[in-house]
Amino acid sequence: MGHVDVAGVRYELPDGRVLLDDVSFRVGEGAKVALVGANGAGKTTLLRIIAGDVDPHAGAVTRSGGLGVMRQMVTQGNEGMDTHDLLLAVAPPRVRAAAARVEQAELAMMEAEDEKTQMRYAEALSEWADAGGYDIEVLWDVCTIAALGVSYDKAKYRDLTTLSGGEQKRLVLEALLRGPDEVLLLDEPDNFLDVAGKLWLEEWLRDSPKTVLFVSHDRQLMANAATRVVTVELGSAGNTVWTHPGGFSTYHQARRD
Repeated sequence: MGHVDVAGVRYELPDGRVLLDDVSFRVGEGAKVALVGANGAGKTTLLRIIAGDVDPHAGAVTRSGGLGVMRQMVTQGNEGMDTHDLLLAVAPPRVRAAAARVEQAELAMMEAEDEKTQMRYAEALSEWADAGGYDIEVLWDVCTIAALGVSYDKAKYRDLTTLSGGEQKRLVLEALLRGPDEVLLLDEPDNFLDVAGKLWLEEWLRDSPKTVLFVSHDRQLMANAATRVVTVELGSAGNTVWTHPGGFSTYHQARRD
């Protein structure tokens, strides 16, 4: 399994204020780490830095293993998406790139069907196979059946506006937890899940060999799934972190001590 190392990370807001300063912690192989802190402390920004979405002003992030990311709002900025688009958005980069080439080749086939265009389409399909595209479609079938109760073929063109927030979250979680990525970043994965969904998430996190860093406000989820807790602590010169090496059940006593 993969790991994440955050070393001396500093991040400044556009107005020059320091949001994060000298942030360092490790998410070891197979660990389930809860990232907690006050609203606005920088938890989501820290996840974005680890994911590579934004660059820190100082420090470094190193990691091993494929990275899967769940955003807090899984469809934000992606209006008009269908189930296929959502699953593809959390697929490994090589699969996403191969899918884009297939789509381009299909569009070209609509314009012309000459031998050159057909060859490009065949090459795109070959790349899709080499990237594990057909294998991941089998995985997506398992995910849609588990999350939506229907096969992937029946669900793939379903507009996401017809899915509840809980169904969208469950579908993404199914894909990430069952998928090939060894390291997962989950921003409030329990939001919109019903009681049964939260219990399912707890069990999967607890039993999965994957390395997971997650943000949550759900005490039960943290108590049942987290193996350690990283707190983003407010500071006048920039927020730092404190790491509790145990689970959430001993977290508050450790804070008092």
